[in-house]
Amino acid sequence: MKNLFKITTVAAILALSNTANANERIGFADPGYLLQNHPAMVEASAKFEQFMKETEKKFADEGKKLEAEEKALLAERNKIEEDAKKLQKEQGTLEASLKKKVAALEKDAPRLRSKEIQARQDAINAEQKAFQNKVTAIQKRESEFAKKAEAFQKKAGAFQEKVAKEQQVNGLDPNEIQKKAVDEINTAIKTLAETKGYTLVLSPTVALYAKDEKADITEEVLSVLKANATKATETKEEPKKEETPVEEKKAETQAK
Repeated sequence: MKNLFKITTVAAILALSNTANANERIGFADPGYLLQNHPAMVEASAKFEQFMKETEKKFADEGKKLEAEEKALLAERNKIEEDAKKLQKEQGTLEASLKKKVAALEKDAPRLRSKEIQARQDAINAEQKAFQNKVTAIQKRESEFAKKAEAFQKKAGAFQEKVAKEQQVNGLDPNEIQKKAVDEINTAIKTLAETKGYTLVLSPTVALYAKDEKADITEEVLSVLKANATKATETKEEPKKEETPVEEKKAETQAK
């Protein structure tokens, strides 16, 4: 919310003071305070709190399932990473072992029969194949996990969209409410400033010193916002007058 208002720095104030004429009147209004206490924001905050309670009940089961699924996916990912590290360590040990066996076979080959050489080569190849099978298994698990994770992301995204849609259905669009509140605050500040003869209105946070406390119009602006909100509410609640049908009016006129 604070980012919605550009807070003028002390340096900017000093720069303005050099160009301001002697008759210029400066007022102050706290935009952050006004936004937090704007009737629409207060009402929206209460509605949102109630909405969250109702939503929590409404989507509780689905939310718990997603949490459990996410927990299971994290555990699976950690197990895959753990097994992959073990396999990487095993690879280093296996490579060193096979290197020695190959060197020994090359050394012993001249004294061995072809069947014996083939048998030792087959044994070396079998070890390599067994390890490769483990690598393939890990890769398969990683691939399957990636598909599960992608499916979960879609499911979680759909759930969030469902909650967001529920918000909008209940008239709880935070961005729209906030934007409207900011516009109304700016309008109220401008109107009050013109009424009181202020040529410049700044945030109190940039004031190093203010001799006249009446220059702070924050509460007055808030009063205007509350009054406007009350009027708007009364207008909405005011029942429409039922118009007499044209034919009935004609009948009444003829009767007279």
